[in-house]
Amino acid sequence: MLVLQVEFADIPQFYFILFLMVLATIAMGSFVVYQAYQGYRRHDQLQMLFLAVGIGLITVLPPLLAITVASIGLQMNLSIIVYTYHVPLAENIIRIIGLGFIIYSLSLPSGSS
Repeated sequence: MLVLQVEFADIPQFYFILFLMVLATIAMGSFVVYQAYQGYRRHDQLQMLFLAVGIGLITVLPPLLAITVASIGLQMNLSIIVYTYHVPLAENIIRIIGLGFIIYSLSLPSGSS
């Protein structure tokens, strides 16, 4: 396996800004997920658990998938269709499932556990 060696000076600065924004999204999403999960544990309300899972699926998983595929894809020489079709499709399916969890959490009766 060929290990890629990249000089940081060769990478345009705007890619670092994009990477930092993705990391900020993951960090902030993880914080909201953690708070919702703590709300579930504190009040034993199932709505908060479904909300936590939904927010995690929307804010944390798609950026992690993109970073992972981008990192592994360079080493595996993946086709361009993986980046332009398969990854966005998978990200959107994950977001739809996450929205389903959030909608379900909002439709549960209050106080259900």
